[in-house]
Amino acid sequence: MKTVKKGNEVKRVDDNTAEIMIKSGWKYCPKHEWKSLKPSKKPKMEVETSDVSDNLSEKKKRKLRKENKRKKYETK
Repeated sequence: MKTVKKGNEVKRVDDNTAEIMIKSGWKYCPKHEWKSLKPSKKPKMEVETSDVSDNLSEKKKRKLRKENKRKKYETK
């Protein structure tokens, strides 16, 4: 796969198609340009990081971490 650009249009195409497009005026460009323009499929979720207090027992700390991890994967 190659990333090609012509003006403001950026496309990600297979190698053979890219070679044909280069001959017709397109130019190679870095992949990060294509990544910055494409819409992301999954919205980036911010995971709440709760401050685990020193007052809690080890068992409760583990339970909180486990609950936070479960919440993180439920939203995906």
